[in-house]
Amino acid sequence: MIVTDTASDILESEAAELGIRLAPLDIAFGDVHCSRNTPEMLDEFYRLLTTSEEFPKTSQPAPDTWLGLFREAQDAGEDVLVLTMTSEISGTYESACMAARLSGYDDHIAVVDTRQAIICQYIVVRYAAAMRDEGKSLDEIVELVNEFTKRVHVHGILGTLTYLRKGGRIPASAAAIGNLLKIKPTISIDSGELVGPAKAKGTAAAKRIIWKDLETADLDPEWPVYFPYTSDRAAAEKLHAETIDKFGFDARNTRFRQVSGTIGAHLGPGAFGFAYVTKA
Repeated sequence: MIVTDTASDILESEAAELGIRLAPLDIAFGDVHCSRNTPEMLDEFYRLLTTSEEFPKTSQPAPDTWLGLFREAQDAGEDVLVLTMTSEISGTYESACMAARLSGYDDHIAVVDTRQAIICQYIVVRYAAAMRDEGKSLDEIVELVNEFTKRVHVHGILGTLTYLRKGGRIPASAAAIGNLLKIKPTISIDSGELVGPAKAKGTAAAKRIIWKDLETADLDPEWPVYFPYTSDRAAAEKLHAETIDKFGFDARNTRFRQVSGTIGAHLGPGAFGFAYVTKA
């Protein structure tokens, strides 16, 4: 059994096709919960993100969620691989580890901190599923995943600083000044942390910053170049077209992916970017 949390952005329909189990993080606007990874729920989440006076509260999967999955695997005589979002920004990894110890089945459970989230976690989970389908053992998959996750990269651009302010990531004064000056922060995941390596004046300058990594990256052609976005797909499509024109990528080996609410709440509705896998 392979289990991952919903910060991986894997839709419920995709999880069923891949044979993956999802442990949902709860996302709530007051009494309204947007915890399922379905297209309809993502639409509702981003509608509320832009219209609700409340900033959504996120909580990690409950211990009973993990324990229920572990008991199910035990009853079926299956090993369990849990792939969590980076422990640098969530307690999900520790929660899964604690549940594994409590289950009494921990000799058959491996909990891996992917050091990733959103699209990169999605890629790591797909890789692990492929290794399982090739007949690799649990120990083999854990070793392979720990190496593979280092090859997965994401770079993006925020449309506004407002949602970093709402989530308490930056002071209100910094957000107000940044928005006034039309500052577009770039973001990436580095060593498990969501970081902002640079702040650009305008979207065009921000694109030039994130393209620099692609100029030197040795891409693995076995994997598509992904273009994640929160709710503004048109912005991602424009970046997609410009990136293909600049680097000569085969459009058939590219994919669009929508970011779910766990991280999307902090990125805001106008965030977009690209992700890729480098060669071993």
